[in-house]
Amino acid sequence: MPLAVFAMLVFAIFTWLGAGTVEAVMNDFANEVGMPTWVFIAIPGLLSMLFSFLLYQNAARKITALRESMTRALLVGIATWIGVAAMISYMWCPGSRTLSCTSDVLLVTGIVGGGPLLVAVLVAGFVVGTLVLRRVTWLAYERPPPLRAE
Repeated sequence: MPLAVFAMLVFAIFTWLGAGTVEAVMNDFANEVGMPTWVFIAIPGLLSMLFSFLLYQNAARKITALRESMTRALLVGIATWIGVAAMISYMWCPGSRTLSCTSDVLLVTGIVGGGPLLVAVLVAGFVVGTLVLRRVTWLAYERPPPLRAE
């Protein structure tokens, strides 16, 4: 399995576990905007999958210490938080107060969901970083060389 795909799956699982801890709040947000709750909870995991897939490309060559994986994980968490807050503000805020409402949404989502999301992505970054440094056999760390036509 390629490393970026593995990182994507690990980040999704841990982000969904983190989102599950604040499911009651996310359920209220989803009910207020008329969206199914499962879609509202699935979006943070899907966004973290996207961002971790992009940030862990060629990670086997670039990550030489655990702190580099943790930094990438923190960036995944910040990008996921901003993405979820943008989605909530797009669906929830009226057009006349978009900027002030968006800042309120960023603040509320940071306070309510920031802790579980931060823990989730840091644990996922630790797992992926440890496996990058240990070089387990069931992960593909580099692309196979291209086939040459002779």
